[in-house]
Amino acid sequence: MSRTARATASAIFGYAKFGIAIGTGLWLVPFTLHHVGPRLYGFWLASGELLAYASLTEFGVLVTVPWLIADADGRGDRDALRTLVTNSVAAALVSAAGYVVIGSLLIAALPSVMRLDALERAPVVGSVVIVAVASVLVFPLRVFYCVLIGLQDVRFVGSVDLVQVPFSVALTAILLSRGFGLYALALGVAVPQLAVGLVTLLRVGAIAPDLLRHWRRPRWREVRTLFKEGAGAWLGGWGWKLISATDGLVLAALGRPAAVTALAVTSKLSSALTQLSWLPCDSGLIGLANLAGERQDGRLREAIVVMMRVYLALAGASACIVLAANPAFVSRWVGGTMFAGGKANALLAMVGLAMTFAHALAVVASALGQRLKIGFATFAAGVVHIVFAFALGWWLGIPGVLLAGVISHGLVFPALAWKPFAAATHMPESALYAEVVRPWAIRFLPLVALSVTIEQLVGVPGVPVIIAIGGFVGLASMWYMKPLYMGFGPVRALYDRVLGTWLAPLRRA
Repeated sequence: MSRTARATASAIFGYAKFGIAIGTGLWLVPFTLHHVGPRLYGFWLASGELLAYASLTEFGVLVTVPWLIADADGRGDRDALRTLVTNSVAAALVSAAGYVVIGSLLIAALPSVMRLDALERAPVVGSVVIVAVASVLVFPLRVFYCVLIGLQDVRFVGSVDLVQVPFSVALTAILLSRGFGLYALALGVAVPQLAVGLVTLLRVGAIAPDLLRHWRRPRWREVRTLFKEGAGAWLGGWGWKLISATDGLVLAALGRPAAVTALAVTSKLSSALTQLSWLPCDSGLIGLANLAGERQDGRLREAIVVMMRVYLALAGASACIVLAANPAFVSRWVGGTMFAGGKANALLAMVGLAMTFAHALAVVASALGQRLKIGFATFAAGVVHIVFAFALGWWLGIPGVLLAGVISHGLVFPALAWKPFAAATHMPESALYAEVVRPWAIRFLPLVALSVTIEQLVGVPGVPVIIAIGGFVGLASMWYMKPLYMGFGPVRALYDRVLGTWLAPLRRA
């Protein structure tokens, strides 16, 4: 398969996974709220954000392993591949030991941080312990998932990801209906992770059995090199956790657990659409790195410009859907009392745009070698986010926490990431503005006006009408943005495939 074909296949699997996740999540969230209540569910969400910090003991190794595996596989160096696998497993075991220490401290602090009462302490802490234990066991198994990604086993990895989502939802739903409460949510997370780890280990044994044989004892110097390679990704991971995995924790610490749930359900659509908007370009990052290795600066610059346009075009369409349809969607889905309000909704659209621009700057620069500097920039932006989230959250509640996200994603991080991005891409800031930001903004502003007008006119219609509104706004936005993104290979291939499928019956007729 070519680079474009692999990227397209990866994007298609990613969209299918998100489609399943969104469809099942729309049903599972109100089902969960019915069985555990908004207060306990809010504590569950916030405790998950707290425990996410323990996973940072991975130090970025597993982020870089697929790239290193792909490089060694391209050279046909099986010894190097085997060494990478053994060293990665050793690094994962070290990370797991660190996770045990940090996770134990966080779990011990959880009751006081969350202000849990006596009845709430057992289910919240017990469910978190289940997830933590499973995470420790999964650490070394995740290496084999990374190996499959590096070997570009796209179809198998995509299929596993697709199966994992409904398996998790079905297990959670069955256990909730049988009265397991928060333990159902914990097992719904833990069991599928363990299953995927074992399945990917078996897959590596099937397609590359030599990588599991004749292991030698890892050398600490080589393992330390892996940690060094992942240092930038690790710092970036800290930053993204501070930015994206603390809003619920901040609200809980401020004594507003119900607001955690309101923010979670109000941001559900926005978060899903933002992740979806990243898939086509994220799928092409390995190809971008390969293109950079070919030293074709002209083609590289052109690819970067189009890729950045794709990121913003898709994020713009997502923001328009949120503005036009999310208030009605949340009201119909879980009830109007759970909707965080119009100001929060507008800020969610802004956060999605800011996150996407920051993400695009980060991943492009990182793929081209500026990982450490981008990591420092992300971490600094994360610290700023925490400070503003507590200050503005105490003052304004949910809108304040979201405003902190706009500041950290949209202002602080881009200001810190300009130079690393320019150094990696050989594009000055003025060129990025003139060739990417300005043409996108000109087309985006009329779409915002249209979306806000639609939301004001339609009120809270039925679910079919809400879906139709969201679909219309999204398609109209993408059609209007078409000149900005059709030059990107994976998007063009995906567009041709989908459009060709839809139009084939008409052509035959």
